[in-house]
Amino acid sequence: MGVAALSGPVDTETLGRGLDGLRTLGYEPVLATNSRSNDGLFAGSDHERLEGLHTLLASSEIGAVFFARGGHGLLRLLPRLDWDLVAARPRWFVGYSDVTPLLLEVVARCGWVTLHGPLVAVELAAGLERPEAQALDDALRGRSPAPLALAGASGDWASVGAPLTGGCLSMLVATLGTPYAFSAAESVLFLEDIDEPLYRIDRMLQQLKLSGALEGVAGVVLGELTPSDLTPAGETGDAPAVILEAVRAAVGDETPLAWGCPSGHCRPNYPLPLGGKTTVDPVRELLVIEMHGARKSA
Repeated sequence: MGVAALSGPVDTETLGRGLDGLRTLGYEPVLATNSRSNDGLFAGSDHERLEGLHTLLASSEIGAVFFARGGHGLLRLLPRLDWDLVAARPRWFVGYSDVTPLLLEVVARCGWVTLHGPLVAVELAAGLERPEAQALDDALRGRSPAPLALAGASGDWASVGAPLTGGCLSMLVATLGTPYAFSAAESVLFLEDIDEPLYRIDRMLQQLKLSGALEGVAGVVLGELTPSDLTPAGETGDAPAVILEAVRAAVGDETPLAWGCPSGHCRPNYPLPLGGKTTVDPVRELLVIEMHGARKSA
């Protein structure tokens, strides 16, 4: 089980607790060489962070790569990432936040499922609850996870069964106009983010719309997206009416919408298989995912 650090510097004590969390789940972690480095905003220089990941990817013993934390730094590395090395053998990539563009690029280039899931020095350091740990283990073993309870759903989900895409809203917007921009066409789009005021959330949603990234979207599922200037972000639950209005203004009233998905910047933080076929049961208010694509046991 590899642990990479491509973004911000990682607190050594917190990282240690996260590594113990992986061991508790039955996985022996292998640290990237730069994991304890500190270079201002980053966990080492661009070269050190990239080489740390490449060394993990070169090992046939690494069945999954987790990421230590988010922050900032991933975008500086994408153009220099050795994609032949990435594609050399199927394996899981697990993380969220700053890691979002990498997860989606692996899905697009390799056709594999990646996991929008816990970070080592965040959720794993704090300790996963038993249902979170079970869901993570199921996903790593290629088993479809148990349906996730949502806070609500609206629209016609009956005919929607499409691959899941998306992740951290601000990171999705950060890739627009670059070779790593994503498209939600014929997909269920998952969106989440924290510490953003309402005007920025609305502006980012409109930027996605104006860029064309939302054209042909099959449905939208929201995670934690509570505006920081309305109520404190915390447990995922009912989405504020202003957020639902902002999303509908971006995707249209006819697009099916669901909210309260417990993944990303929230607790609990369940793994979502990006690239896995997804739908919503609006009656029981459940997110249902089937695992498709490469399956690699960790």
